[in-house]
Amino acid sequence: MLCRLEGIAKSFDGRPVLSEVSFDVAPGEIVSIVGPSGVGKTTLLTLIAGLATPDAGRIVFDPPPGRHNPVILVFQDWLLFPHISVFDNVAFGLKARGLPRAEVKRRVAGQLDYFGLSDKAHDFPAELSAGQKQRVALARALVVQPALLLLDEPFANLDRNLRLSTAAFIKATQRAFGISLIAVTHDLEEAFAMSDRLGVMLGGRLAQLGSVAEIYHRPASLEVARFLGPVNRIPAALALELGAACPGGEGAEVFARPEGLTLTPDPAGPAEVLEQVFAGHYIVYRVRLRGRELTVYSLSDGLVPGDRARMACHASFTHTEEPS
Repeated sequence: MLCRLEGIAKSFDGRPVLSEVSFDVAPGEIVSIVGPSGVGKTTLLTLIAGLATPDAGRIVFDPPPGRHNPVILVFQDWLLFPHISVFDNVAFGLKARGLPRAEVKRRVAGQLDYFGLSDKAHDFPAELSAGQKQRVALARALVVQPALLLLDEPFANLDRNLRLSTAAFIKATQRAFGISLIAVTHDLEEAFAMSDRLGVMLGGRLAQLGSVAEIYHRPASLEVARFLGPVNRIPAALALELGAACPGGEGAEVFARPEGLTLTPDPAGPAEVLEQVFAGHYIVYRVRLRGRELTVYSLSDGLVPGDRARMACHASFTHTEEPS
């Protein structure tokens, strides 16, 4: 199913929540919309699901959704029926559609097997872990063979160590079922891992939409860049010294993420290490260079505060706004 949003706007009590939101989702594609809390991400899903009506713009489906190719929204709290078993939760949509009992049993059994829930068929939601509840919610959504699946904050109720594996599982499931999928989340790492394209919503508007690599390495604005992670602002002269291209001339700035900078120990180097913080997968260095403080992520812990070093920039981007 192709889903296309054209100039969507929505307000509540006179307060704009969404403004001029336009994008499309191709058949079999995963698009994740990321943004801070309160930016209108869940509102966007309720509009796509038909649970609310936009104040302006339109949402076009090709082919239109119906009984045999519905649009299904899975809320972040899963909304499982607590008083019925896992089997009956998954079977609910099929029974509501009046399918024969044998067909219901066959399709539910297939879903439970795929999601590793066959041994939980007779359990109730209260007996399940958070990850198992999420898989039940996905099975209940997918058993009715939706053309478009909408996920609202799919990682919100999961432990941190489950989130990346869940992102990989969602991507594999989407590929296996061949459906289009839109997810909204504020969990950036997980959105990066599972998405074909990523959209960044800021202030109720879609600030940028593109591939994950494009959004991260070529952000459309400094606001988009900062939402995706820390950014160093480097004056043109210093950027050229570090080996970065600076097409904007002397008055421009270059922007580099902390992992785009490297440090090499050198007692005569121009950079001074001010702080070293162990962050698990990497070391965070705060460094002073030519009067400018910069942040560097490194895999090496060979430097301590007071050490001198040489610095280079191997990955940067430019921005068109005048430096403040």
